[in-house]
Amino acid sequence: MQIKLTSMDTDRLFVLLLFVVSFFVQADHLIIVPLCAEIAYATGFPLSKSGLLVSVYPFAAAISAFLLAPFSDRFGRKRMLLFLIVGFCISCFGFGLSQTPQQLITFRVLSGVFGGIILPNALAFVSDRFEGQQRIKAISTLTLAFPLANTFGIPLGAWLGDELSWRLPFFVIAAVIIVVSIPLFKSRETKGENTSTISAQYLQFLALWKVEQIRRIFVIQFFMLIGLFSFVPHSSLWLTTSFNMSATDIGICYMQGGIGAILGNLLARHLLQRKFQLRLIAAGSITMGVMLLLFTREIFSTESIGLAFALIMFGGSLRMPALQLVLSELASTKMRGRLLSMNMIVANATMAIGGMWTLMLISVDGGHIKGIQEIGWVSFFSLLLVPFLLIRFNKARYE
Repeated sequence: MQIKLTSMDTDRLFVLLLFVVSFFVQADHLIIVPLCAEIAYATGFPLSKSGLLVSVYPFAAAISAFLLAPFSDRFGRKRMLLFLIVGFCISCFGFGLSQTPQQLITFRVLSGVFGGIILPNALAFVSDRFEGQQRIKAISTLTLAFPLANTFGIPLGAWLGDELSWRLPFFVIAAVIIVVSIPLFKSRETKGENTSTISAQYLQFLALWKVEQIRRIFVIQFFMLIGLFSFVPHSSLWLTTSFNMSATDIGICYMQGGIGAILGNLLARHLLQRKFQLRLIAAGSITMGVMLLLFTREIFSTESIGLAFALIMFGGSLRMPALQLVLSELASTKMRGRLLSMNMIVANATMAIGGMWTLMLISVDGGHIKGIQEIGWVSFFSLLLVPFLLIRFNKARYE
């Protein structure tokens, strides 16, 4: 007996497919964190520089988002997503097969080129397809991929890496995404309304920075992310050397962080209905900044590290649906794809800067990592700036 899907069922399936793809793409990026020390030991990658395996991904994604941004509006969300998915899966397989540090870096760069901009294109896809409350629900669902990847993707990938091989999680991720993406070929295409040349679209893309509200929100986004991603690339090395934790132990901590993130996301979804966007961004940033400062001061025992992760990620996930909603409201359908791509450029460039500038602070001495406390202070002060920047943004919006 043939089952007919209603329009609502089709919409739900569409969002679910994009969510699963986004989940595994986020898992690929995040699994590197607990596994980077193990990968370094297995391949001869310099241990103190293992954070590069985390940082080169967003660096490549930032460049890719700039180069490919106009094509999403011009040629369609579906075509762009399928292109990115194919390239990402090839990169995943390549990383899992890598034998040398040079190969590792190459395929992490390629993973960033393709995978790093899948989520903003998926967000643009659902933003074009839905309106009103449906749009809020769809955006919140896709942004839930990040905390769920923390909760389930990281611990499972870390466990597979400990028990079998660090390579296996990347093979599994690529295989699952290939299977799940097949039904997307039948989905309805959407795209921006711009028919100008590619060069003209690049100029329009750069012209986003001339809009004061957009410029202000990108500055806010920079300070929202720079502190956290100054810490994250080095967290595995820190927990491994200073707390003697295995990849599985670190994965469990991230799982607890993911639970906190899910709670934050669900609370944000509820409060967004009441128009609390900017308040959520401010409250989440303050929570995260205070917790990162306390965490990097090493006042938590090994047993309570998971709680610290949960509180950090709770604060972080309060902010992201609110930020994406604010961004989606700043542009028309015609420009939305480019705005969300520029958002991803700023986000990924910030994450890369955070991981790379801190390499000069990080060193390993006598089994203990140095430089983490200094990073904690930077995180605290950068996140504390966010509420003040939001006040200025809100004031300028209504002038």
